[in-house]
Amino acid sequence: MIEFLWQQQPTALLILWIALAALWLWGMPGEHTRWLDRAYPLLPLGVTALDASGAFTSDFLSNFLQLGLGLWIGLTLVWVISLIKRDASIMDIAYGGLLLAAPWWLFSHGGSNTQPSNLLLLAMSTLGFGRYTLYIMWRNLPHGEDPRYARWRQRSGSRFWWWSYFQVFLLQGVIIWLWAIPLVFGMAVPGPLGFWHIAGALVWLVGLVFEAGGDWQLTQFKRHRKDPSQLLNTGLWGLTRHPNYFGQTCMWWGYGVFALAHPWGWLSVLPLAYVTWFMNKGSATSLMERHMVKTKPGYADYCATVPAFFPRFRTSATHSKDNT
Repeated sequence: MIEFLWQQQPTALLILWIALAALWLWGMPGEHTRWLDRAYPLLPLGVTALDASGAFTSDFLSNFLQLGLGLWIGLTLVWVISLIKRDASIMDIAYGGLLLAAPWWLFSHGGSNTQPSNLLLLAMSTLGFGRYTLYIMWRNLPHGEDPRYARWRQRSGSRFWWWSYFQVFLLQGVIIWLWAIPLVFGMAVPGPLGFWHIAGALVWLVGLVFEAGGDWQLTQFKRHRKDPSQLLNTGLWGLTRHPNYFGQTCMWWGYGVFALAHPWGWLSVLPLAYVTWFMNKGSATSLMERHMVKTKPGYADYCATVPAFFPRFRTSATHSKDNT
């Protein structure tokens, strides 16, 4: 379906995105809007223009744009479901689910080449994104809309139903699309395993330990704590206040190191730098920190002793605290 639409209706798709981008930009508030926020709607147009110019002789940009089209279609469907359920936080589940589908689409789009490097990348991404998706489904579905999304809904008022399409779904869709660049490069050069493949897998494994281990420790802590106001700062949560965000960033860097086997794989450094900024300073950590300071007594003291993102190894553990 994606390839058919791309081949049969490229002009119609471009016109539709231009119209959506114009509405997206028009809907942004005049104040407190960063230049980066205004760049998101325009990035697909820039990549389309670059593809049309013939600057890249390989199929990379075409595959990349088709992947973006698939994300666009998928997130539009998720947005419709969110309107029916009145729950925009299903985007958190869609994030992992669409990323899980991306490498499989790239794998099948490349003729399902069963070379060791492709199979390893497919296994890494399936385990990483699959585990994340199942965990978020288990954590979020029984509890309704996440409080962060509920606050956005309240602040936006009657326009939230349409504005959420841009500010929640398409925004994160563009972000996912950019972050997927290492996966596109990684799948583009199938072959035997080499240095960059092994090195990338090792970096990815460190990230998996932090993300999955942090989630497991937090789940066990919540299950056994006696007071909801308690905070967790033992184990991985004593090394960083956000081992899950740090772990996910490491996993993305693992994909990026893996992509260095491609002659153009070094371009993955740009989206990976963005991943690191986004997870650390740009949105993920800062949003969670503001929420936690308001809802958890003692969180400020926890912030004074444990770093926000990059782990700091210590010789002794301190008190027991929670971070979600």
